[in-house]
Amino acid sequence: MDILNWVYLLKNKLVKTTVQDPTQDLVILGGNVTYAKRGDKYQSYGMTVADFKLAIGDNPNFISTTDGTNVTGVTVVTKSASVLIPANTVKVGDSVFIRTRGRKVGTNAISAQSIYINPTDVIGGFPITLNAIPNTSLYSQISRTLVVKSATVTETISINTGGVDDDATTSNAVSNWNIDWTIDQYILFGFTNISAADATRTSYYEVTINKG
Repeated sequence: MDILNWVYLLKNKLVKTTVQDPTQDLVILGGNVTYAKRGDKYQSYGMTVADFKLAIGDNPNFISTTDGTNVTGVTVVTKSASVLIPANTVKVGDSVFIRTRGRKVGTNAISAQSIYINPTDVIGGFPITLNAIPNTSLYSQISRTLVVKSATVTETISINTGGVDDDATTSNAVSNWNIDWTIDQYILFGFTNISAADATRTSYYEVTINKG
């Protein structure tokens, strides 16, 4: 990029020192080329901040502290919240850490908290964990770590193991899921309630992709 182009960007207030939208804001990079053009041997190109973070191996994370939708009186898993993991964000050799917290109103019957991964934004696809919430409990937190072993194997602790945390010993075999991370995947947080008088919702979630 020659000096005139840089002056134009400055004059039109197109140069920012903070990121407003990582999927739209661009990082301008320069490459040393073997030919001279307009007295400048550098060739400039741009990429989004989000893509730049991925290129340098920064760990993408998705966090929300906004309450999800109330799930009331249903005996099938119903979505309270979800997060989109864009295609190719997760690669072979990465791990995916998921933690979510749920709040319950009412102590009439047992409820359950679930995590699913699905290419569409609906409950279904791969069940990652299930945690029972006793009728007298008003709070539940789950965490899971997925390890992307290959293009067809994403490994996690068995869904039938406690459900609360990865730090567990189990006689069950690990779960190996054929999750296609080259396409969009949604992580879904859902609940069931035995009693129509009880209600549960997602209070918080975080998803961190640890780059291998």
